Formats: sequence, C-alpha cells, structure tokens
Amino acid sequence: MRKPFVFATAGLLSTGLLAVGGHAFLTRAPAQPSEPSESSEPGGSRPAPLTAPAAKVTRDGVSLAFDLTLMPRRMEAEQGSPLQALARVAVTDARTGEPLAGRRPLAWMRLRPPGEPAPDDAACKARVRSYLGGLLSAQADVDFNAYWFLTLNHDQTVSVINPQIAFDRTKLQHLVSVGGGAADWALLPDRSALYVTVPAQDTVSVVDTQRFVVTRPLRVGSQPGRIALSPDGLTAWVSNDGDGTVSVIDTPAHAVRDPVDVGPGPHAFGFSDSGRTAWVSARDATALTALDVASGEVLGRVEVGAGVTALAWSDVARALFASRPGAREVVVVDAARREVSRRIPVKGGLDALRFDNTGRWAFLVHRDTHTVDILDAASGQVAHTLTGFSAPDSVVFTDAFAYVRNTTDSRVTLVELKTLEGTGTPAQVHITAGQRPAADARELGRSDPIAPLPEGNGVIIAGNADRALFLYQEGMMAPRGTHLNYGREPRAVKVLDRSLREVEPGVFTARGSVRENGTYDVQLLLDNPRVVACLEWKVGQVPLDASLAKTLPLKLTPEFDAKRTYAPEETVPLRFRLEPTAGTGAPAVAPEEIRVLLFRTPGTWQVRTEPRRVADGVFEVDFRPPSPGQYKFVVGVEGRGLDLGRLPTSTLGVSSPLAAAVTSESTP
Repeated sequence: MRKPFVFATAGLLSTGLLAVGGHAFLTRAPAQPSEPSESSEPGGSRPAPLTAPAAKVTRDGVSLAFDLTLMPRRMEAEQGSPLQALARVAVTDARTGEPLAGRRPLAWMRLRPPGEPAPDDAACKARVRSYLGGLLSAQADVDFNAYWFLTLNHDQTVSVINPQIAFDRTKLQHLVSVGGGAADWALLPDRSALYVTVPAQDTVSVVDTQRFVVTRPLRVGSQPGRIALSPDGLTAWVSNDGDGTVSVIDTPAHAVRDPVDVGPGPHAFGFSDSGRTAWVSARDATALTALDVASGEVLGRVEVGAGVTALAWSDVARALFASRPGAREVVVVDAARREVSRRIPVKGGLDALRFDNTGRWAFLVHRDTHTVDILDAASGQVAHTLTGFSAPDSVVFTDAFAYVRNTTDSRVTLVELKTLEGTGTPAQVHITAGQRPAADARELGRSDPIAPLPEGNGVIIAGNADRALFLYQEGMMAPRGTHLNYGREPRAVKVLDRSLREVEPGVFTARGSVRENGTYDVQLLLDNPRVVACLEWKVGQVPLDASLAKTLPLKLTPEFDAKRTYAPEETVPLRFRLEPTAGTGAPAVAPEEIRVLLFRTPGTWQVRTEPRRVADGVFEVDFRPPSPGQYKFVVGVEGRGLDLGRLPTSTLGVSSPLAAAVTSESTP
C-alpha cells in the first residue's frame, strides 16, 4: 500500500460509509478514453478488454468511481492462470465535477461468500483496518496497493521483500536465482520484467515480475555490465565490456539486435531528443557515439577525449554532460550540432555525475576528496562545493532532496534541493542507516543503493554490510524501519510499485489478478478528505479454467506427522506432496516455484525457503524450531495464483521432551 503509516489511524476509520451497488456483468467493449491503453505499454498490442460502466459513490463532497477491466489472455501458456485486471478509480469534486488530483486512494476487492450480506459500515471499517494491519489471515482477494522491495544480492540472487506483511524480522517473499554474479539491472516501465546482466554468462536474465522466476537468458556480447533503458522503455542498452560493443534489446519481444561497435568499454549511456537519440561513451575511446534509438543506426560521433565514465542529459541546458575524471573536467556536448560546446574544470576523483529531477542541478560526487560539487546547468558553472562527506560514491533524488551515500561510515547525507538557489550554503542533514559502513561489504556494486519510495517523500536504503534495508521518511532524523535481507548483502535496491498511480488528474489505475466469478466487496480509502467507502462489483466473465472458487489447481498433502510433538533445536524434515488437482490440466510444479513459510505464532521467528525435490510431486524442507511454542507451516505457489495461505496450512507443536504435546490443525 502506498502510505500505511498515514492511514492506519482511528480518526480516519471513523469516517462514515455508503454502500452502492455496481454493475452485474462485464461485456466486451473498448476501453474508456480516460483509461491508459493497454497497447501503449511495452509489450505491444493486446486483445480488446472486457469492461463495464463504473460503480459510483459520493461522500463528504467527494465522488468516487470504480471500474474493473479484465484483459483476455494473450497466449496459450496463460490458460489456467488468473486473469489480469486493470482497476480504475476516479476522484472528483461532487459539486463541480472537477478532478481531485494528487490524492492517494487505496483499493481492495474481497470475494463475498454466497449467502453473506453486504457489509455494513462497521464491517467495512473493520475490513479496511485488517488490510492495513498486513496480516496473512486478512489478505484481500485482489490488492491494488501492493509494492515490493527488490534487492540485487552478492550471491547471484534477487530478493523480493514485501514490506506490507506484518512480521517483525523479515518479509522475504521470493528469492530469484539469476544464473550467475549480477552486474547491473533495469526494471521495465510497465513493471512486467526485470533485466539483470550476468557478465560470466554473457547474458541478460529476464525475470518475470508476476511469478518472480527467470523466464529466459538473452545472449548478448562479452561480459555485459551496465544496462540502461531508453525513456520510452521500448529498448534496453547493454554495455558489453569485454568486446567493445553494445547490445540493444527490444523489450516488447525480449529480442536482441545485432551488437554495435562503439569502442573498448566499459560504456555509459545518455538519451537526447526526447529519447530518440542514444549516446554511448567508451572509456578507452575518444569519441561519443550517437545512435538512432528506433533503428540502432549510427548517426555520428563527437570527439571529447578518452576516459568518459558517465553521461547525463539536461533538459534545462538542452545538452549532454560527460564526465572525464582523468582530465578533471566535465564536457558539455551540443546534441543538435553534435559538437563540444564547453569544458568545465572540476576536481579529480569524480565517481558519479547525475542530474536532479528538474534537469538543472548536476551532482558531481568525488570519492577521493570527500566532496560533492553542484553544477548549475543554467549557467554551466559549479555553484556549490559541499564538504564533510566520507568517501561518497552515489547520489539519487526525490523531488525535495538529493541522497548521497558515504562508504566509509554508515551515514547518508541529504541535500535540500530548494536551498541550492543563491550563494548561501545548501542545507544538509545526515542520517545514520545501520551500523556498518558500505565499504565493509564484499563489493559496492554498480547500481543505485538507494531508491525513492512510491509516495515520493522517502527512500529505501540498501545497507549492504548490515545485510538489511532501511526505510527513511523525509522529515525524520533516522530511518523509521528496518527490513532484513535474509543474510544476503543487498548491493542495490529497487521498488516494484503496483499500487494505484495517477495517470491523469484525479484518475488512478493499478493491476491485479482476478481468479473467479462472483460478487466482490470493493473497499476504497481516500486520504484527503479522509473517506472510507464500500462498493459492490460483480464479475461474470472469468473463464472456468481460471476460476479457483471450487477447485484449486494444486493439491497439498502433508506427509509428516502434524500431531507429533517436536523438540526445540531438533532438525526434522517436513515432507509434503504438491501435485496438480485431477481434472484441472495444470502442469507439474517445480521446486523453484514453491515458497514455504515456517513461523512461530506469536513471535518473530520465521524461515522462508524453497523446498528440495525428493520425487515427482514430492518435496521436503528442514524444520528446526528454536524454542517451545506453536509454529505454522504454509506453502504458496504465487505463479499459479496460490498466495501464501490459500493452500491448507498446518500447526506444529514444539515443547520440551517432558511437556505435553501441542495439538495440531489444518485450515482450508
């Protein structure tokens, strides 16, 4: 959810409710004009959606409209899986009809059991409160507020951490093996896939971010390192550090074009002309290469000198900026004329060059001199030099602050962007993120160790040496939360945001998965003014092969004795059978698709793991409880639409040898 710490208050949930009936059936029709077109996203054209008029409610001067679009499957391989749905929430002023922009609505859908009445005010408030609590037992059937933290780890894996689950220690939901040591990564704008460069294999791994599995390796050039997306997201540009070429990937088809020779790498990328032209530098070459993004054709070259390590485009200056640390200069290139327009002297040891979101302020990070220069693109001069850093190496931005990581202590330095105007010293704040400095880790990595949060007023920080993530909200003097990374060093972090986002003033959309037909209770939560509203939406077009209402696609059968009493610190294998349900036609399940969660209730101890395969359809995990108590055994296969908790769970009793056994249970 976008901002749970704002909404989880008794004051908000005291707002009155109004239940309104929705429309009964979905019919085939074109998308509403105000909806984002599915065909406009990377991935190419899609079938016509299934849609219906919106359900509406008015409360406290605000009108809320909700509608759901079901997207037909695009390929045979999707048969038997849940349908993708696009939710649309429109927020308008009830009196004037004007859109209310900048709000933060949340939305959930819960399938109403047959015979159950529509929820009253109290029941709807309670349901919203339970969703905000993040409990496994209170998850919605369709959640339009989800986001995950992704970490690029030292051990050839990507962690998927769900910050919305209410566990104290770790919230690891998936662990994806990318097939080798990773160098860099890029998340496609439509959030459908993650590209990870694997130098030792000469490949880019494509991670499906719905199922969180590697679907294929893409063969590129030798020793791929950096990867950059074009502004439209339709191409990905890969630096082949071992052979002096770059590979271009057409992201809709995940297809690799022929490599382009640009000179010995590593390479850096920049984009001009509203993303129509790609600029590529080669560290050991003297010229920048300009290429047409659509065709990959070489448009020309600009001599700037050898040793370029970073490129950055500024809309304010309408120019490309290239850093040359060895020459102690930043070269400004007129992209239209394809010529050098200026050379700006800077200090040595330049490690990073990046513009803020406005394109005016370029931060030049100098690790060796422990300083940061701030270049004003409007004047082409260094406007400020900041000191007091500890070997800084990277910078990222929100709209309000620049975040600079220090590597020889555990501080992150915030520079307030609005104070860059004028000649005074810009305002700085130092926060401590973790106990150990980044330099204590095995390797610092090439990708950003800090990522902005979806709300835009905070960041998630990868504490690689601490093997943890630190959640920081602007205005605080320290991180407000910690997420452990299950013993792995996070070299970089990204946010995979599937929550409602504003696509035009007052209109918000998000994707979700709908598994079955029936009547759904839709809960809407608005931040300003604070409104909770319940609607009803009926779905009648989910194909039978996708409906999980009566038959789950997989059958879970525990083969361990759930009634026995387990001893603390004793390692016991828990064997279970997980096979396709007869008559569903579902394929056999692989170990890498399965996630097993073992946790103590109540308590903070938990283990998330992938089982080992014992025989066809038979799997096993080791259970080593640390202390007496009750423990839960939970299995999930999210790629088959089976989130944790949808399959039967088991309760395991653990006590000392002299204590009485704790009874066990299974819940549907």
